[in-house]
Amino acid sequence: MSSTNPRLELLRQEVVDKMLKPFQRQGWTAEIAREVDQHDCIEVVASRKAVARRIAVLYSSSAISNADYKELAGRVDRIFFRGQPYKLESFVSGVGVPVEPLDGFFAFLIEVSKEVEPDQSPTTASRVSGKIRRLTAENPLDAVMARLQQFTSETLARKLVERRAEEDGATLAGAVLGTKATGVAYSMRSALDYIVATPRDPLNRRVVALYYGTMALAQCEMLASPSGPAGLDKLEAMTRNGHGLYTVPDSDGGIADLHVGVLARGFFPQWMEFLGHDTSDYPKRRPESPADVAKVSSGMACLLPELFASMPEIDALFADVVGGPPAWIFVAYDQEANAQRWASGRPGQAVGSTYGLFIDPSERVPLERLKCAGWPLAEIRQSDDEGRRRMYRARVDHAGHDSMWTVLPTHSSPFLNGSVLLFPTMGGLRQYRTIAAVTLYALSIMTRYMPRAWRSIEGGDQDHYLALVQASLAAWERILPEHFLESITGETVHTAQPGSLLA
Repeated sequence: MSSTNPRLELLRQEVVDKMLKPFQRQGWTAEIAREVDQHDCIEVVASRKAVARRIAVLYSSSAISNADYKELAGRVDRIFFRGQPYKLESFVSGVGVPVEPLDGFFAFLIEVSKEVEPDQSPTTASRVSGKIRRLTAENPLDAVMARLQQFTSETLARKLVERRAEEDGATLAGAVLGTKATGVAYSMRSALDYIVATPRDPLNRRVVALYYGTMALAQCEMLASPSGPAGLDKLEAMTRNGHGLYTVPDSDGGIADLHVGVLARGFFPQWMEFLGHDTSDYPKRRPESPADVAKVSSGMACLLPELFASMPEIDALFADVVGGPPAWIFVAYDQEANAQRWASGRPGQAVGSTYGLFIDPSERVPLERLKCAGWPLAEIRQSDDEGRRRMYRARVDHAGHDSMWTVLPTHSSPFLNGSVLLFPTMGGLRQYRTIAAVTLYALSIMTRYMPRAWRSIEGGDQDHYLALVQASLAAWERILPEHFLESITGETVHTAQPGSLLA
């Protein structure tokens, strides 16, 4: 298929760069099937599974006559041309297949790829807030705590509830606004009384205080939302049935064999329902032994060390202490795969999909786990061109949403260089603050009711877990207040130090 036609040679290079490589990158078999020298035309065939397409690419929109267009349309599914259109209507009048610029190929690739693997766009509306709150301080946590402190005032708590209701288009009666504001202010005071701790405090005190502070912040989160409970009396009804969590030690009674699970009654399942989780499989009765735990629904319980796998801030320490694959993966925009995305001037929402990179530094996260994570992903395949790090490529479907970032439940923190996704863990939990809350619950049970096991961590045969607990606490004490500030205010919080690039 070699040619001395310079226009055909130029066209061939564009076809390779803008069509064949993108096809092949997404798992298609694609090749040039025909070159027509006198028409400056190249025909490409591409196939994947049961889907096959034949595509023609012209050097220009006016390269062939209307009759030739019609003849070409009889054997191809789509016609592209390089450059800008020239009197296109007259050339393609009566042509039975779409004719468009080569820069629009990205949308075509998405279209035919969805015939192979259907659109996975979520049906529920995004709950990501477009409002950004920027907090600047030498110690960013001080700024976060000061902002939370404001809501111990019933006046400011009421303004918060009113604003949240207005933004959601909800109408709340004056009495409900009052009871919600009272509840927010009371719960916030309780939360701050608990979570104000220092690294010099005893470890067991920090664990228990942070757990109860986290639960109080969760109550604030629910009360501040228009869809949450109307006041403290409703919350009290939830907590009357307990925490909604349980622990069951194994015969050895250590941290490595402590089972943790969710229950259908108590505060925790109510919080999960508020966050949109399906709690229908949560067990109604508390298991009393490891044998009972084995009988509960799959995925409703796990061993305590497994929860630490969801904490990317301690990844290296987790690998040393516990081992096993992490329960998270980095996510990034696939610059190479999306290179043609904006060339045709099509907005991202019109295309409805974006290619993302899913990076596994541990090289221990299997492909199947990514496929079963419940995220709106398709065309998931391991990349074979990145060399040293395991990386997956996938199509992120987000029809009706601005971008892939509004449908992926990403987690970020000051300890990470990039955004990660947390794989669903016990009880279907996927928010960082909920997984941390369950882990804190289990640790608080150990500190209060399992003194022998706790002693083995602080200075016995399981002292290798001590560093894991200490590092986790340090991360949670910094991250959880900021995450709850976002959920309580309905805003995205950006923290920075004065003079930094982010300030």
